[in-house]
Amino acid sequence: MNAFLSFLFFTFASLVVTYALPIRESESSPHILYVALQSRGILTLSFDPCASVQTSLEILDTNTHAGFMPGWLMTRGDKIYSISRTHFPTNASISGGLFSFKKYWRYGEEDTHGGLGMSFVSSVTSGGVGGVYCDVSRDGRTISAANIDGSSVSIHALSESGVIGEASYVFKYNLSHPGPGTNGSQVQSNPHEAIFDPSGQYMFVNDRGADRIYIYNVDGPYSVAQISTVVLPPGTGPRHSTFRVFNSTRTYMYLVSELDNTVRVFTLDGVLNDDHVRNTTRNRPTLDLTLRQTVSTLGPGSYSTSPNDTYLAAEVVLSNDGQFAYVSNRATTTFASDTLAIYSVHPNSANDSAHLVYLGKNETYGKIPRHFSLSPDMNTRYAAVANEVTQNLVILERDATTGFMTRIVGNISFGTLDVTQTLGPAAVIWEGSELD
Repeated sequence: MNAFLSFLFFTFASLVVTYALPIRESESSPHILYVALQSRGILTLSFDPCASVQTSLEILDTNTHAGFMPGWLMTRGDKIYSISRTHFPTNASISGGLFSFKKYWRYGEEDTHGGLGMSFVSSVTSGGVGGVYCDVSRDGRTISAANIDGSSVSIHALSESGVIGEASYVFKYNLSHPGPGTNGSQVQSNPHEAIFDPSGQYMFVNDRGADRIYIYNVDGPYSVAQISTVVLPPGTGPRHSTFRVFNSTRTYMYLVSELDNTVRVFTLDGVLNDDHVRNTTRNRPTLDLTLRQTVSTLGPGSYSTSPNDTYLAAEVVLSNDGQFAYVSNRATTTFASDTLAIYSVHPNSANDSAHLVYLGKNETYGKIPRHFSLSPDMNTRYAAVANEVTQNLVILERDATTGFMTRIVGNISFGTLDVTQTLGPAAVIWEGSELD
């Protein structure tokens, strides 16, 4: 293990030197990002594209009121929501915590450039141990929390001021028998995500341990009911999803699976994506979910892998124009940098068998990219990658025409290598990345 750590240290140190060149741009302005750093709390950072790689990222604020090991965060308007792993509300407790914060601009005598910070609003128990994910519904009335080790998902009312109510529901899941995943990855139910679709009508719970997707009808925080279950092949390990609205009644869902290293493309038909139609329709149509395509995250000619933890796909996102999809790959047995897989996107209402076409990959300049996100500008100019083991945040510039990342434009370290994966960055988001 010492040789492994030494190799990584010299490898990634050399990468920073190689790419330490100033960025020459005339129409760029600083961006704001938020990072859930397990060892410290929630960091607010500025990214200046005109600065050098080593200086373009700066920590503006560290909020230490996000509980023990914050592992996810999202933004909506002037609020930040996050979830912690365990020890809520005290160190003697095992539950995770669900938190809300309000953003504010701070100007002080020692802060001449002005920085964005956060003030604490509220917190409640997440309803189980191992908080890993939270999401807010489109109308802002409901917040979900997924607890991977507690095999549960909780639902809470959310006020306009960001106050989170006590759980209105706590859904608990069981595993009838262990799955084929190695290293304890499928010995119990592990809900990894509880995400609302763009219409706000449905919530999808991806259960990595049970190879299931649980689908719920949502009509506010006090009316949430399971309507169906999608059974996936043994050893799939569904992790995270993202969506793309196609028209007023169809949405595409992209599911990345951690254990078999695939992306599955589904169509959701019968959704009401038009706000006026949804608000005036008394009888909702039945949701029709159809699998259209399955592709490997590891390149052309690859197939779904055995669930042996050699590779662990982590996150899937789409560019803002919907033309490209990206997936982070985590290789557990190699010294090399991990990668982002890149696909072109080709929706076809008649035949979606070639919906995603693999184009290639880019390095993440770090180990174990647990999460990454794309900048919210029209051209999706940048990708922010949170490398958990190397404890660094990397900003990559993207070519909007080819979809590939062209160069590294920011790199900041939060600490030394951490193979325990309990200290490093778990999530990163851009200011302005919330739903419209």
